[in-house]
Amino acid sequence: MLRSGKSELLIGFTISVLLTLFVNFPMLMRSYDHAVNMTNDKYMMAPPVLLHGYFFYFPLVWFFLFAFILFMVDVQMYKVGDKLLKLKEYKVVLFAGAVSFLVGLGLLTVYPFAQKEFLAQDMEIHEFIIKDVPNVKVSSSDKIIPGYGRPVSKARDRMETVAISRMASPPFFFYPQLTEHLFVLLTVLLSVLLIRLLSGKQQMMLEYEQLKTEKLQTSYNALMGQINPHFFFNSLNGLNSLIRNGEKEQTLTYLDELSNVFRYILQSNKKEMVTLAEELQFVKAYTYLLGVRYEGKLFFSIQAEPALLLWSLPILSVLPLIENAVKHNVISKQYPLQIDIYTTGENMLVVSNKVQPKVEEEHSSGIGLKNLWGRYRLLTGKDINISNRKEYFKVSLPLSNKPV
Repeated sequence: MLRSGKSELLIGFTISVLLTLFVNFPMLMRSYDHAVNMTNDKYMMAPPVLLHGYFFYFPLVWFFLFAFILFMVDVQMYKVGDKLLKLKEYKVVLFAGAVSFLVGLGLLTVYPFAQKEFLAQDMEIHEFIIKDVPNVKVSSSDKIIPGYGRPVSKARDRMETVAISRMASPPFFFYPQLTEHLFVLLTVLLSVLLIRLLSGKQQMMLEYEQLKTEKLQTSYNALMGQINPHFFFNSLNGLNSLIRNGEKEQTLTYLDELSNVFRYILQSNKKEMVTLAEELQFVKAYTYLLGVRYEGKLFFSIQAEPALLLWSLPILSVLPLIENAVKHNVISKQYPLQIDIYTTGENMLVVSNKVQPKVEEEHSSGIGLKNLWGRYRLLTGKDINISNRKEYFKVSLPLSNKPV
């Protein structure tokens, strides 16, 4: 629920302080007003019993402890409920709420006894000596009951004594500050529930990101497993052919382009998104190797708007599309294959080729396109568009204008 004990203590302390100040706000304001009035009026009587001494500090301390204990109990009951009632969220909420509510009622029952013991001295009969204050009148009924006290009546031109009676324990429905206790109890329960919901949502987001990373790694591993074996074998065959033909310059160029291709493939495990310029630079190196292998049979056209070169796309997005075209189409001098790679005004990168199906079609698992679709959805939130007509097979890749 909460990540650490320190977080629980800090949040519980903050909520308890705020609730304590809120429920005692009227008393604090009366104390402040009386202090201001005494400063301005030298004839102002001493502050009422409820506004000083233990009568002032007891409700502050009590409500802080009341809120803090309830918060910690509720948090711990959620943890116990998670262990006992797995995958039954509503039962966990009811369990934690019921236990915390019973604890709150227990503390409320203790409240008048704690008040009585804590305020024993201040609840004794007090005498106030009022001197030289005009228009003061004292009545025998002028009593202050802790928790419900009313101001002492003004006395007249002489010294008078005002008694404060000891309060008898009231019945349950008239417990001192019952409304405030219930308010604090319900606020704490709702606060802990809200924190739990927010923590659960955050945990779901973290798990989603973890699954996203794992799926990307799986897709990458599948892509590498698909590319490396036969690509490496075919590249060595192309290099072997150039060496045998004694074409020294072309052999060096081939080695340079081959190193560029492998360097780009190796770094794909560290980068998720690349600019269109980087991807097309790799494509040019890769198509050069294929051009050597299929000399005079395979042709490429690469055109991109300069304004889109800094836009981004998932790394190695074009490679499986080129391999797919080479794998499933006839490539010969009689039927050369043209692959066009270009951008559109809709900020798309399109890979298109003429459909020249083989007589004996190779079995296709569709892993390449599935991996590409999955990576695109996870990394960009967009879908690739596949158009498979009789004459042309076309895949449109949406570009992203987010910086890499």
